[in-house]
Amino acid sequence: MKHLILPAILLACATTVAAQDVRPMAEFEEDRAKYTAESDLACAGNEEAFGRLLNAADPEKQGNPAALSALAWLVASQNCAYYTGDDEQISYFYLRAAQEGYPVALAYGGVRMIRGLGIPQNTDSGAGLLVLALEGGFGDAGAMLAGELITGIHMPRDLEAAKNLLHAAEAKDADAALLDNVWAAYTAVTQ
Repeated sequence: MKHLILPAILLACATTVAAQDVRPMAEFEEDRAKYTAESDLACAGNEEAFGRLLNAADPEKQGNPAALSALAWLVASQNCAYYTGDDEQISYFYLRAAQEGYPVALAYGGVRMIRGLGIPQNTDSGAGLLVLALEGGFGDAGAMLAGELITGIHMPRDLEAAKNLLHAAEAKDADAALLDNVWAAYTAVTQ
């Protein structure tokens, strides 16, 4: 039954997300720090932290978007105690959080949509979610989309757009290690 219902829910979430406005990352700073810490504890097997995270996320209702995103990361991380690897579940959590305009969830939901992980593949909508996330101040989103455009695996290669996205990601303080990796991929393809 789960496999019949979940794709419909994911499609409904994706449709709603596509029309959703992004909210600035600054609105989520405190919650992001709090629920990242909870997910780190839960990852190590702390049942109380997992309970607090699950309660805050409340994936069946309008849970806290930062908690939902942290929950998605937790169940997606193979080295975590609460790993499920269930692509539909992971996409569902990210897209529920993205409905609230949370840039981190928009970015990860977008990548999952581009790759067709737990949701039907839609490269245009996925790229749109990543652009929204970048506009919301999540610099990593620009680097993530640039990486997709450089590899050309899931969407057509576009090196000029990738270069522009990398510059935008730098301006939005994307993670330095992520930027280094994507710039290295860009350099390898352009030489």
